[in-house]
Amino acid sequence: MKKPRIIFHIDMNAFFASCEIAENRELLGKPVVVAHNDPLKRSIILTASYEARKYGIKTTMLVREALKLCPELVVVEPDMNLYKHYSKLFFEYLYTITNLIEPGSIDEAYMDVSDLYDKVDFIELAKKIQTDLYQNYLLPCSIGIGPNKFLAKMASDMKKPLGITVLRKREIEQLLWPLPIEKMYGVGKKTAPRLRSIGINTIGDLANYSNLDLLKDTVGENHALGLQERARGEDNSPVESNNDEVSSMSNSHTFEYEIYDEQIIKKTLKVLVNTLSNRLERKNLLAQTFGIQLKYNNYRTINRSKPLDIPTNNSNTLYSITLDLLEEYHDFTTPLRLVGVFANRLVEGKEDIKQYSIFEINELDKENEIHKLLLNLQKTYGKNVVSRGIKKK
Repeated sequence: MKKPRIIFHIDMNAFFASCEIAENRELLGKPVVVAHNDPLKRSIILTASYEARKYGIKTTMLVREALKLCPELVVVEPDMNLYKHYSKLFFEYLYTITNLIEPGSIDEAYMDVSDLYDKVDFIELAKKIQTDLYQNYLLPCSIGIGPNKFLAKMASDMKKPLGITVLRKREIEQLLWPLPIEKMYGVGKKTAPRLRSIGINTIGDLANYSNLDLLKDTVGENHALGLQERARGEDNSPVESNNDEVSSMSNSHTFEYEIYDEQIIKKTLKVLVNTLSNRLERKNLLAQTFGIQLKYNNYRTINRSKPLDIPTNNSNTLYSITLDLLEEYHDFTTPLRLVGVFANRLVEGKEDIKQYSIFEINELDKENEIHKLLLNLQKTYGKNVVSRGIKKK
């Protein structure tokens, strides 16, 4: 009998504030926010402790507005080295339980504990993880448990702080479907209004939407199918532990100053994608998942990826995915400090088995010939002799 998948999503609660409290126990129980020390109190709040949130204080709120709600508010200057230190402790602890860990960001992780199915009570294991992290490091967390990554992620958001939530497939109609569509992981700022425009207001609406052609026209064919599958509780994506050196590749660039300019961001990503594509080709590897990383000047980090129906290392295809993810998840009002791209679930290159229609043959041949010509020119005259440009829309 095949063992069921058991996935944990562990989400640290108010992580930056929790690290500050762990480092200075005198802050325990006090309303604490992490924000830059601006004499005019014009800086924005990066993280608010749950004691501060009781006053209505939220992330991205101006400090001066927060002080009106809570004059006793403690404002702490951010310290990324401190947060990296506690993140390292967090992940080192998780690796004492299993090696099947996929970092989501500095303060969250997926764990595949399916191999422990016959050995532990998973609720008790979650309680132990939560208790150990708090007792050892004073770091509170919420844990979601589900049969796949999507349901585990949704579950961890349902009860904070210090929550443990199990979300089974038989419970999604009751617990998941009534939620507004914006609460669904994977539905970004661009997709949500598009879904609402065709009458999809809740996750349940999406799961049961019958006009699949309209859904595909609205958000794109691959995105439509993936979203509807997850809304129905289906998600076969593995926990990508990346313990094997060749199971993933990445490339990133840190800007010398804060960047707003959309064209500079896109040009930088194009270079990163081309370089990563070239590395994949040299090793004869294809990516089954491709994604972007965005780091902002307020320390916020976003990692978003997309599974590929057909594995590829083609730079045009990968760059198109990159632009889609950038458009969906980038906050163009906040300056960037770093951009990156990554390829996961790598497989050895094989002959492409996709079935193309007769109408696609000419375009496919033309693309392949252009790609071969570029490679030959670069091999003969150097990598910088010619490269693909960016088409402005």
